[in-house]
Amino acid sequence: MVLDRFSLHGKVAVVTGAGRGIGKGIALAFADAGADVVCVSRTTSEIEAVAAEIKDRGRRSLAVTCDVTDGDHVENMVKAAVHEFARIDILVNNAGGASYRPSMQLSQRAFEAIFRINLLSVFLCCKATAKVMIEQKSGAIVNISTRDSIIPCPGMLAYGAAKAGVNSLTRTLAWELAPYVRVNCILPGGVLTEASAPLLEPVKDKLIAGTPRGRMGIPQDIALAALYLASPASDWVTGRIFEIDGGIEFVHLDVQDMMSPRQT
Repeated sequence: MVLDRFSLHGKVAVVTGAGRGIGKGIALAFADAGADVVCVSRTTSEIEAVAAEIKDRGRRSLAVTCDVTDGDHVENMVKAAVHEFARIDILVNNAGGASYRPSMQLSQRAFEAIFRINLLSVFLCCKATAKVMIEQKSGAIVNISTRDSIIPCPGMLAYGAAKAGVNSLTRTLAWELAPYVRVNCILPGGVLTEASAPLLEPVKDKLIAGTPRGRMGIPQDIALAALYLASPASDWVTGRIFEIDGGIEFVHLDVQDMMSPRQT
């Protein structure tokens, strides 16, 4: 059956930033597809709650509190996953974040922090997990980037630049880790989550008007794309960048409109 190619039965997936939003959506979708899931985040209470949901769906799950910008933390997270499940078949690098600030107001410290959580974390998790996958001679990595990595993103210079680095990292690792490990990347458009809603609400109407599908994204939209890229259905797909965005091309947004009073 063709739908069997989308099954993750018997697979073990690691999802970073799994406590809420897109990461939570991916973790739950993978569990529904049959995977056992390692939920990773710095917020223990959130990932423990998601792990409990996964167990309620009949799958095994492990919550690992981890700072994915720290190499030792990442190595320990991978060891914990292998100790619990004996293998890692899938890695989803979803952890990340940013805030809006005009480039001329962006400090060196803030710039470096954004690069650490959005780009360094992906490198560290890919490197540690790929070692396991290469030994297994199989694996799939899905990196979550953003459309802001390929279009101008006023007010989010460091975020867009860091995520552009994720796109490049994806293409290079796809070659370096071949033929055993596939590496692909998703560029979400405007997805409403607990974290993004305060930033996107002021410009939601403008974004929807510029989106051919006529709505904002939801975590499940990204989760279903990640499921395809993690499953055997995409066995001949690697080094590719997928825009999942409702068809939007570019909408100019006013930086000041997107900044909270605390930021201004």
